[in-house]
Amino acid sequence: MDDECQKLLAEKDALIRELQEKVKELESKLRSYEIREVYRGVIPDDVLEEFVKLPPEQMVIEIGKYLKEKGSAGQAEAKRTVTEMQKEIASVEEEVSKAEKDVEETITVITGAAKAKVGVDLNFTQKYDYEGSDVAFLAEDIMRTLGVKEGEYISVKKNGVVNLKAIPYSKEGFIVVPTWAREKIGAKVSDFVEVVKK
Repeated sequence: MDDECQKLLAEKDALIRELQEKVKELESKLRSYEIREVYRGVIPDDVLEEFVKLPPEQMVIEIGKYLKEKGSAGQAEAKRTVTEMQKEIASVEEEVSKAEKDVEETITVITGAAKAKVGVDLNFTQKYDYEGSDVAFLAEDIMRTLGVKEGEYISVKKNGVVNLKAIPYSKEGFIVVPTWAREKIGAKVSDFVEVVKK
């Protein structure tokens, strides 16, 4: 009787172990299906297959590492793309700016007139800003385009005309004229005026 009981208990223990193994196997398969479902399209199937074989704690750690590396690589790629696009935009803006300048110079050469922005300059104010002064600081780029040499006369026009002697000025696109001349032609600082070689 004891032998029979021992035999039955041994069979029962073997059956329990067998069932526990099947439960573990089924849990593993279920976990594998759940993990595949959650990470489908995010982690490649072959990589996911390797992760599923690991113990649960190890699997979570490895998936985290993988996603972090992939995220860093994705961010780096995005930054590279943004940087390349910014360079392209800057290049296009530079080309557009150059083209606009070329067009302005061509128009100036054809018409013999250039547009200049009225500015102010402390040196000019101290030396030349008085009633009857016939001097203007004219941007060197405008002087080149119009073919004006230092000391030659130019006409500055807006709502009137004044004739002034040109002195080279380093600030591109600008002209500085005496206060009386600005008032006579109705121009304020930052207005655009037309400049013609006399």
